[in-house]
Amino acid sequence: MTHKHCLVMVAMVALLIVAVFASKGLSQGSYPDRPITVVIGFGAGGLQDLCARALSKAAEKELGQPMVVENKVGAAGVIAMAFVAKSKPDGYTLGHTGTSQYIQVPNIRKTPYDPFTDIVDILKYVDLPFALAVRADAPWNTFEELIAYVRKNPGKFTYSTAGVGLAPHICMERIALKEGLKWTHIPFKSGAEAVTATLGGHTQGVPQMIPDVSPHIRTGKLKMLLVLSEKRSPEFPNVPTILEKGYDFHAFSSFNFFGPKGLPEPIRQKLETGLRNATKAPSFIEAAKQFGIEVNLLSGPEYTATWKSQYDEMGNALRALGLAEK
Repeated sequence: MTHKHCLVMVAMVALLIVAVFASKGLSQGSYPDRPITVVIGFGAGGLQDLCARALSKAAEKELGQPMVVENKVGAAGVIAMAFVAKSKPDGYTLGHTGTSQYIQVPNIRKTPYDPFTDIVDILKYVDLPFALAVRADAPWNTFEELIAYVRKNPGKFTYSTAGVGLAPHICMERIALKEGLKWTHIPFKSGAEAVTATLGGHTQGVPQMIPDVSPHIRTGKLKMLLVLSEKRSPEFPNVPTILEKGYDFHAFSSFNFFGPKGLPEPIRQKLETGLRNATKAPSFIEAAKQFGIEVNLLSGPEYTATWKSQYDEMGNALRALGLAEK
């Protein structure tokens, strides 16, 4: 081969390499070019479903494509999270979930996903306040009165949640362990169903996100006995917190968007930017006000570092409760 032919071959290879990288750049640059699916693991009507739909709708203007929310209910959010973890990492299948699916549920039992290796976090946008509420006609008007009743009537007090291993369930069982009490947990598929169960008298109490119970408190159907989060609720400032009662733990969770491992960083960043900007949209601001939530943003990497730092402590607590199968 002559020197001239060598130069031609080198030039052709160089052009091919440039073409390949240019096509990749074009592909990422044109993302998204079709609708994006957002999968959540809880039923319609609960706060997670409402928040996911509100922010996804607001983000459509930022991303230029529809964001279609799908509910894949079951196993305390595990089915949905596993579905997303095993999906193609092209940015067209995302997940929306809470902290429990990262640190509580995987500590309790083996899950078909590993939160440390199978998930790429995109944006955490809200921290959730929790409270324990009972029917308005219940005989207990304070947390202390409820504790006294449960102490005298082991196992008779029933409470409903959106699933085993979620923040309210763990918090209630930690209270029972510390107080030497026994009460009965009845899980449902969503926060809305858990609240409805108490409203209908099928359960006697519901530890749930404050925005899920506050409308029923305002209408006089429920009453709040204790805030399970670390700070008092601005909406119900007279209700004490679990920390004020001398406990050294509280219920905590956040809502965030995530994708499967292998999600290209440029796509993750584009999604984060679009969702972050969407939290400033008038439609979402109004929805957040209606839902009673306060936006608190963390980037995907920041949120990953946060929940990883809490994983081992939660595992220790679950093992002390006898809830960890692993």
